[in-house]
Formats: sequence, C-alpha cells, structure tokens
Amino acid sequence: MKILMLTCQYMPDVFGGAEKQCGRVSKGIQAEGVNVHILTSRQKFKGKANEVMNEVPVTRLYSPIAPDLLGRWLPFSVYWLIRVLIWGMFNSKSFDVIHCHQGKFGAFVGCCLARLFKKPILIKVGNSNQFMDFKAKKVIGPIMADFVLKTEPTVVAISGVIAQNCKDFGFKNIINIPNSIDKSLINDDSSFTDSKNDSVINLFYHGRLEQIKKVDVLMETFALLSKKHEQVHFHLIGSGSVLPAAKKYIEKNNLQKKVTFYGEVDDPVNFIKLFDIFVNASEAEGFSNSLLEALLAGKVLVSTPVSGASDAIFTDKNGYIATGFSAAEIAKSTEDGIALHNKNSGEVQAFSEQLITSNFTVDVIAKEYVKLYKKLLGAS
Repeated sequence: MKILMLTCQYMPDVFGGAEKQCGRVSKGIQAEGVNVHILTSRQKFKGKANEVMNEVPVTRLYSPIAPDLLGRWLPFSVYWLIRVLIWGMFNSKSFDVIHCHQGKFGAFVGCCLARLFKKPILIKVGNSNQFMDFKAKKVIGPIMADFVLKTEPTVVAISGVIAQNCKDFGFKNIINIPNSIDKSLINDDSSFTDSKNDSVINLFYHGRLEQIKKVDVLMETFALLSKKHEQVHFHLIGSGSVLPAAKKYIEKNNLQKKVTFYGEVDDPVNFIKLFDIFVNASEAEGFSNSLLEALLAGKVLVSTPVSGASDAIFTDKNGYIATGFSAAEIAKSTEDGIALHNKNSGEVQAFSEQLITSNFTVDVIAKEYVKLYKKLLGAS
C-alpha cells in the first residue's frame, strides 16, 4: 500500500495542530509497513522541495502564498492546484490512497486528484460546529464543498461532535478516529527544573494564542479565581495575535505578580509538567493537541464543552468540562479541578495514562488508519 498524505502547508512553514498530527500519524503508519509520502506546499522558493522528515519523504510544491487562503489570493490557490495535478500525472502510480489532512481547499484538491486518477480518498475533518471545515461563507467555498460532497469521500471525524457535523452537512461515509499523541514526547530526564512553591496552585494554558482560543475569557476566568483563591498562579505559554491584549488585561487588573507569560518554549510537553491544572477556554476545537499534551503530562484538565473534550476528560477522574463558555462557568469547573488536584495522589495520572494507552497512542491510531486504507482499497 502506498499512501499520499496531502496537506496545504507543513512544517517548517507552519507548526499548527493539523501539521503536527500529519507528521505524527504519517510516521506511525509508515512504522506499520505502509509507504507514506507527504505532498504539500512551500512558501520559500529556496526551501527544500524534497526531504525526509521523521523518516517520511516530503515533497513541497512552491506557492509564494499559502494555497488554502483563497479570497484575493485565489490565483495562488489555483496555481498550486495545477502544480499538484501535474505532479499527480507524473506520479499517479506512486500512491494508492489519498489522505487529506483537514477539509477546506486541501479536500477540494484531493478530490480533484481522486477523480482524475480514480483513487480512493479520505478526508480528516479538523474543526467543529460553526468552524467546521466545509462551512465556508465565501462564494467559492460552497462550490468546492459541493464538489467534495459529490466525490463521496470517506470522512474521518476526530470526535463525536465532528461526526455529527459531517452527517448534518451531507457526508455519508463517516468513521471516527481521534487524534494521536506520541508518548515519547514525555522525557523523564527533561532539563526543566521544578522550583515552584508547593503551596501554590499552578494553572496553565499552552498553545497558539489566537481569537478562537478565547484567551480574553481565560484571563477573565483567572481574575475571578484570584479573588477567591489566594494561592493560584496562572502560566500562559505560547504566542499569537491576542497575547498583547492579554498582557494589558493583567496589568489593568493588577495581577502581574500572579500571571507569568512565557512566549513559545522549545519543549512544551515537558515544560507543562511543572504545573498543575490545564485550563482551556476555546470556543471551538477539532481535538485539541494542547489538551492531549496535558493529558499525556498527567495533569488535571478543565475545558469548555468543545469537540474532543468529552473524549479526554472524565468527571472526577481527571478533570471537568464547563457547562458553558463564560468565564464564570469555566471558573466553577476550575474550582472543581483545584479540589481534585488537592486530593489527588497519583490517581489522575494513572487514569490518564490508561486512557492514552487504550485510545490515543500513535500506534493505536496508525493501526486504525491502516485498517481503513485496506477497506478502501478492497472496495475500490
């Protein structure tokens, strides 16, 4: 079996969740004895057109602008589409199944390849509800989505919420396979030094700090908690467009001594081992990589009721899901999380380790994809 992994952007141009998952699962699938090739774009002409990353070959077709931006950048999207189709003409025998990471423009490109070369295709849908991959408001978006629907691809939903979104949208062939996490990301010999005060409850969030993550609500949540709990401290790890506003809010509320901003760190999974309770205020997710990483680190988890939360968080076992998206509702669940942390003597970590081993390790997820590929090829 030969699998073509299609993603509009990839590392090092972008280090987002979809790109991390693409790299992680590609390596895992290759470890199962299946040939994998990643096809993507590069925004630097002098960037590497071909290389092997994490033991998986990667081909990058040049596009000066990210091909999935569309809108006024549509000519660059069309240019990359043409490049992909030409590549497919010369390499059609090098792949048996097309595996698209995320819907959106990449799914349209993948479906063009699938139709032209009569190959089975699966599309992993990366977001939910109002941000679901195929809910495009622009004129060209609905046209592409209709083309994808008529291609009748197999859709991989990474959570139950996304599966229902896909069904409501009109997809018929839907299978649930969650995101994966690499257990080797945790290193017991990590160089990070634990110098925190044991009497302090260390809340944290790590990830890209953009509007959809609702960092403003996160800061408001912490402000509410700090009024009731003298011992709490908040740690914000990451960078993004909303970071300046978050810093201003903390200064305005005179909480500088109770909040630490770190920016990006090189090894976030081992860095967050220093802290206690993960708090996520996002308004939408596919299946949060940050949540999975905090699960891997064995931390108490608190999240808004976004897609993927109920797959990773079990009440009174390893955390709590807020009843809504307001700061007050998140603060209430975080207080429950503080109580769980205070009485926890290893049960949370033990529960989460078993949950990961059974459901989220790279080898478990890779085997699920290999079974799906075989099914697709058997039916094609």
